[in-house]
Amino acid sequence: MGETAREESPLISVIVPVYKVEEYLARCVDSILGQTYRNLEILLVDDGSPDRCGAICDEYAARDSRIRVIHKENGGLSSARNAAIDAARGEYIGFVDSDDWIEPETYEALLDMALAEKVKLVCAGRFDISSRTGEKTVGLCPPEREVISGEELCGRIFLWDNVDSAAWDKLYHHTLFREIRYPLGKICEDLPTTYRIALDAGRVGMLNKPLYNYFHRPGSITMAGFSAKNLHASQHSRAMLEDIRINHPALGKRAEYFHVCQLGHTLQRMDLAGGDVKKEFAAEYQGLLRELRSFVPFLLTSPFPRAQQRLTWLLICANAYGPLRKLYHLGR
Repeated sequence: MGETAREESPLISVIVPVYKVEEYLARCVDSILGQTYRNLEILLVDDGSPDRCGAICDEYAARDSRIRVIHKENGGLSSARNAAIDAARGEYIGFVDSDDWIEPETYEALLDMALAEKVKLVCAGRFDISSRTGEKTVGLCPPEREVISGEELCGRIFLWDNVDSAAWDKLYHHTLFREIRYPLGKICEDLPTTYRIALDAGRVGMLNKPLYNYFHRPGSITMAGFSAKNLHASQHSRAMLEDIRINHPALGKRAEYFHVCQLGHTLQRMDLAGGDVKKEFAAEYQGLLRELRSFVPFLLTSPFPRAQQRLTWLLICANAYGPLRKLYHLGR
């Protein structure tokens, strides 16, 4: 750690929501216990998991006094994170999802920058791990070490510019959660939370190191089939766009792009899911389609969409994505 960081050893609360991850939990917890920075409290939140996860959490707590276990009724990821935020004693807070793991120097490196630069939020990068092949590649990661404004971070998040809204590749000063909690009963809960934290943070450290291992596995929230929960992302981004237009208009065009991405992605998933899904969610589909069509002028003029994105979304607007996609695959 840098000289400034060595002079102080603030407590970091590491929050791990736990639900139906019996196969992966030890790898996750071991990676936190193996951190080079030792002044941690590790909050394992057993979110009513029906397998042995609760017992495994208790076994770890019996072995290491830094671990505290919260057993609660199942309430979802937001509920688990919020319960741990309320219980956390640390000056700083970090998150690790229980099927992922972190590099040994993660919290040493994040805290070193937070203290050296006197910032309340530090964002690092991640590795993407394929559950199918085990391949490990560098994912989103800041290209250089720098300090930027919270507004600039928010703008980069809207463009997926080497950073996104994920809770877990970041370190937060506890005061950033003074008035903010994750929305209950929702997925994509990071979207409406992280951008507000970014705007509140003032100055933000960007650390050009991949420190978090993001494990892409079948059955996770991000890889599950279509359900009503998949409508949450566009609901979040719609509210975010309204807020940005009023309070941070300089970010308006980036927020529009972010919302169009959520609309387009949701409609694309519904098209790919087939007729049963489109029938079940017919009203929602038509509402999202009307909204995406209202952004056609933006799609035609904005520099943000990639060519493939622009074409896909325009085809969806023209009710041509499904048929043309089938023809494309038939011809291959």
